[in-house]
Parts: sequence; structure tokens; C-alpha cells
Amino acid sequence: MIVKSSEKLKKLGTEIFTALGASRDRSSFVASTLVESSLTGHDSHGVVYFVRYSDRIRKGFIDVNADPVKVKETEASALIDGRWGFGQITAMRSVELAVEKARRSVVGAVGAFRCNHIGRLGYYTSWIAKQGFIGMMFANVGHPSVSVYHGLGRVFGTNPFSASVPVKDSDPFLLDYATSVVAEGKVSIARSKHEKIPENWIRDKFGNKTDDPNAMLEGGWLLPFGEHKGYCLQLLVELLGGILTGSRSGLDPENEPPSPNGVFSIAIDPGGFRDRSEFASETRTILKKVRCTPNEPGARILVPGDPEWETREERLRCGIPIPEDSWQQIVQLSRELGIDPEYYS
Repeated sequence: MIVKSSEKLKKLGTEIFTALGASRDRSSFVASTLVESSLTGHDSHGVVYFVRYSDRIRKGFIDVNADPVKVKETEASALIDGRWGFGQITAMRSVELAVEKARRSVVGAVGAFRCNHIGRLGYYTSWIAKQGFIGMMFANVGHPSVSVYHGLGRVFGTNPFSASVPVKDSDPFLLDYATSVVAEGKVSIARSKHEKIPENWIRDKFGNKTDDPNAMLEGGWLLPFGEHKGYCLQLLVELLGGILTGSRSGLDPENEPPSPNGVFSIAIDPGGFRDRSEFASETRTILKKVRCTPNEPGARILVPGDPEWETREERLRCGIPIPEDSWQQIVQLSRELGIDPEYYS
């Protein structure tokens, strides 16, 4: 593993996207979101995307300077056309608008279509929570990679869901996960490390159990988490993130950018129901009680968000580990663009 500081990775990512034609501010924001994913331990959605996004930009799938536009709006809702720009730009505009509307109407809901890959959903919902609001996000993935319960073959994407709640004087409660057993990127990370994977993650092209991450490249598919329960949530995300926003569905593939997202974001003002400070304080109290529950020997009780915030603190101190294969791809890309990656090492 190669270890790099988050600040140097942000600078390198900014230089890469700027060299590919994006404005410096836009490049810096996108690079920061990817580095933040790596900081919080979500390496599958982190700096490995420096290379993946660059490939999509070169192929014309990402319009690096496209601005999202509102195409429909009410007092409490809006629909945004991402115009195939950076997904992060569209997603951030969506949650900012959702919060603006929630300030006036208690609840704000914003959908987005023609949106490229937005990265880790928890980045956006935790931002909502840090503004003092409850945040939720549903994102369908138009690239099929997951079977339905009892099904054979790829039907839907990994269709992640995230929710975040403000906590008084603390990091937010943060729930963020794919509705597949794991995100597809985690299979890719295992492949880059030449590691085997648990047999409950994927099936090979014949529907057999396998611990070989390469099976995904050979026609295999991911499984929904929790059997029928994950499948039901997977379908809900498809309906809200995909169908409601008018985005591409996994069941209706077209010649569009790889891994497009349909995004549905919700912001809720706790003040519409009770005193905001009391709500955040009582949230802190109940989370503390949960953490203090008697635990099994050798186990530790966590609440959603704890692993991310703890990993972030550690990686800010010690650096971000990157598989050597992934780092060499970043080095090669940088040199192709006339950037000296050693300057950022």
C-alpha cells in the first residue's frame, strides 16, 4: 500500500481535472469530495475515481463545465437537469436547494436527472445535518450490476441510500450504504489488491457462489443485502431516485454515460416539529445510551457514522492508504497530462 496525505491528494486531483478542462474551483470541489470519501474509509468511492472520471471526461461522458439547471419548481420542491456535468456539482446544488426550501417550508425535496456519478451519498446528507437539518438521499444507478431476490442476472444498480441527523456538539448520525451486499467498487478494490471476497457478495455468470472478484468482469452480479429486505429497499430507491426524477433505470439501459445516477434529496427542518436544540440534544443522549449498552465479549457497540468519523481522524493524522496498482494508474494519468505526481507525494 502507498500512503499519501489528504491535502496533497486534493491538490493532485485538482491539477488532474483542471488539466482536463474543468475550472479550478470545480476541479477542487470534485477532488475534495473524492478525497473525503477516502478519508472516511470509503475507498471504493475515493481517489480511485481520479482515473475513472478522467477516462469518462476523455470519452465525452462528462461535460466538465456544465452547470445544472432547474426545469421544474414549487415552493417545496424542484427538479434539476444535471446536463451530464460532474455529478458532484449537481448533487451539491440539489442538497443546497433542498435546505433552502426546507428553511421556508419545513420540508424540501429535490430530484436530479442526467446526472453523472455523484460519489459517496454520505458526503451530502452529512452536509445537510451540519446545517441543522435531517437529510436523506436516494440514488439509483443506471448501470445494472445487482440481481433481484431469487433472480439470476443483473437487473438494478447498487442503488445506495443515505440519511443523516444533526447531533448536538458532535458529528452527525450518518447512515450510508448500498442496497447490494457491498458497493461494486469494493469488489474492484479487492481485485486491485489480488484478494478473495466473501462468498455472499456476488455470484458468477452461472449463478454459483464465488470468492473471485474477477467473476464480476466475466458476467457475474452482486446480491441485494439482507435477501428480500434489501431487495425491497433496492426497488424503493429505483422508484424514487430513478423513476420519480425521470432518470435512466437499470431495466431500461441506453447509450448514456457509465454509472449515471438519478438522485432524490430531502431536507427536513426539525424546527417544524419541535425546538431544534432540544432535538439535537436528545439525539445525542439516545446515541450515548446506545453506545453504553452492555456488549458481547470482545465487541464494541457503534452507531451509524462512528466508523467514518473515527477513520477520518486517523487518516488525517496518518495519511490515506492506496493500493499500489491504483496509485500507479494515478501516476500514469498524471504524467500523460504533464503533471509531476512526485511533487504531490
